[in-house]
Amino acid sequence: MMKKSITLLFVLLAFKSFAQHNVYVSNNGSQMNEDQLRSVYNTVRKTVPPAYDLKVLVYHKVIKNDTIINYCNFSTSNIRSAAKSDSEVMKIDFKQDSTFLLLDQKLPFFKLTDMDGKVVTSNDFLGKPTLINFWAEYCTPCIAEMPDLSRLKERYKDKVNFVSITEDRTQANNLHDFLKDKNFNFQVLQDAEWYKRQLRLASLPRNLFIDKNGILRSIQVNYPLGAKGEALALDNKDNFFVRILDSLIAQAK
Repeated sequence: MMKKSITLLFVLLAFKSFAQHNVYVSNNGSQMNEDQLRSVYNTVRKTVPPAYDLKVLVYHKVIKNDTIINYCNFSTSNIRSAAKSDSEVMKIDFKQDSTFLLLDQKLPFFKLTDMDGKVVTSNDFLGKPTLINFWAEYCTPCIAEMPDLSRLKERYKDKVNFVSITEDRTQANNLHDFLKDKNFNFQVLQDAEWYKRQLRLASLPRNLFIDKNGILRSIQVNYPLGAKGEALALDNKDNFFVRILDSLIAQAK
């Protein structure tokens, strides 16, 4: 009888493992099954030059019950310098983005200074949602999104903390002069190369959305763009920055 029970247990465990299914989450928060992902892949494939290979890059996985949640985007590579494969077949690669291991955890503590030397800590932003934008002077997309981020702050005013963190330094990089014509209204914290390394930010820009308790709830790259590369309006239903902030504000009430 014991032997039969153990056999049945292994069968049930094997079935549960086999029954897991994959869900794919794009950078804008939309969820897809594999067929839907393949449809999007085929659409994107048509826009990629023939000399390039297109892959689905999964950069973070979360297992919830019988569901594997895959955070993903599309990645291209020049196949002239690599072994050529059938570029029409959807390929899925996994490469962990270490920053995503911090999701749903307390944001690591920081103690930084603003451009006037005032000390600021992460604890100063508890009590309401916070958007932290990481940028640097050398990062062209970082500079390009500054006016759009500023409009985001104008929309929410004091409902959200809007903070920017840069590895550049006020004196060495002339931050005051650099920013004076950039239309950027975030609070700027400087000399944060060490904190960027601590968070293992692979590239810039990075936008971190934190709830009122200091828990990191979403990690995004640049401000949402449309199909032609234009910044999405604040009232555009596809503007996921607005959706994330609206959700965090509602949860904070």
